[in-house]
Amino acid sequence: MSSSTSEFTYIDRPELLPVKPEERHVGAISYTLMILSMAITTSIFFLGWFAQILQLNLVQTVVAATIGNTVVAIIMTLNGYVGVKYGIPFPVQLRYTFGYKGSIIPLLVRVIVSIFWYGVDGYIAAWAITEMAMLIGGVPPDVIVVEGLKYTPITFVLYLLFVWAVGMKKIKGIKILDSIAGPLLLIFFAWFVYYLTTVFPGKPIPVWETKVGWFSSNFFLEVAVQTAWWGTIALNVSDICRYNKSLASLPIGHVFGLIIPQIVGTYLGYIATVLTGGVYSPIDIIAKYAPIPALGFFGLLFATLATGSTNVTGDVPAAANGVIRLVYVSWEKAVSIATFLAWLVIGPYSIIYWNKALDVANYLLLFNWYYSMWLGPIAGVMVIDFWVLRRRRIIIKELYNPNGIYKYTNGFNIVGLVSFFAGIIGEYIISAIQGNLQVYFDIIPVPGIELAWYYGFFISAIVHLILGYAAKNYTLPELRYKE
Repeated sequence: MSSSTSEFTYIDRPELLPVKPEERHVGAISYTLMILSMAITTSIFFLGWFAQILQLNLVQTVVAATIGNTVVAIIMTLNGYVGVKYGIPFPVQLRYTFGYKGSIIPLLVRVIVSIFWYGVDGYIAAWAITEMAMLIGGVPPDVIVVEGLKYTPITFVLYLLFVWAVGMKKIKGIKILDSIAGPLLLIFFAWFVYYLTTVFPGKPIPVWETKVGWFSSNFFLEVAVQTAWWGTIALNVSDICRYNKSLASLPIGHVFGLIIPQIVGTYLGYIATVLTGGVYSPIDIIAKYAPIPALGFFGLLFATLATGSTNVTGDVPAAANGVIRLVYVSWEKAVSIATFLAWLVIGPYSIIYWNKALDVANYLLLFNWYYSMWLGPIAGVMVIDFWVLRRRRIIIKELYNPNGIYKYTNGFNIVGLVSFFAGIIGEYIISAIQGNLQVYFDIIPVPGIELAWYYGFFISAIVHLILGYAAKNYTLPELRYKE
């Protein structure tokens, strides 16, 4: 467990200090419910929507979900061990791998992705709020699904203000919301999909039938998106689980809170999308096909609450802790900065371009695919560094000393950073060899390989393993540390 804070000379904000054993208040059941409610958000059903758009059959969709989320759960457990064992958050966890100053580079990548997800999840929740309000106002469902996105930029601002207010109370302030919001949404959507089978009796579901092969670009893209969806939290899971009382809570929480719900949510999203013709988002489906407005209202309410839970549990801690480390401000100011940036990256764009539901799907699909190329290499370096090279031994108090053993070269661990960038470069090389390089926004080249996360993970892990052992005295300052 973490050492007493009196042993250290801290220069960090209090929010980044280790959680003391007596401050651990989350058990296995609570953690599972927290991960469950984080995973079960409105966007989870979009994964089935994507699979239908990619023309996968049901079996391929479920297999892709199983592969992607199992991999994520394993990485979450390996990285979360540090959080539970030592009580440190993600920004501090990065220091022994990348150096006291060098940790800012992967941290900045994660913060940017967190802020984007904060905005994306927030927009989806605002979308649900908009259609919920229109249902209450008596607007016909056919009009709602056409005009709902027109008014969502307004509810987006209101929603962000709500999340900001809840986020000010930190993770403890949403325990009740975490425990009930996600399960309620899953129960409602499961019933709703059953109801849709009665609305469209006999409509065939492509269980095995498809023109898309198992080794096709579309199948790999679904695997990639499933991996990237929570490949984000796989890095900074310590921000959440450092409040856990036991290590056993990790595998339990990740199997029952992540893998199973993600598979079920993907399955339900796929069935609902196929039954309704493949042109409506899960939010539109609830608004359009609810048997009575009251049920549509409650379904969209659960969707809003569940997405809010995900925002505050997964997005806000990662973004806020990162901002605290980058600009050295209080939690309250960090949450405020993250909330404003979440609006800035999504709000103006949503006003101008998000006119159709399928545009949202395309944006989410590409967004997940492209950011994953940066997260895979970070995960590969983190896992190999702690579990293989360091063999789980780190000196906690030195992580808070800028001139301590984790200073490396002027604060930068050259080996860790080279390994990280090797994964990025490797992704570009593989993509170039395959002739799949793409250009985003007409100026940004990106690897056009679906499994970029996996390529980056293994390339960075292997490079770090080789360089780490080759420069053992440099990479492992713990070897020469004397208590």
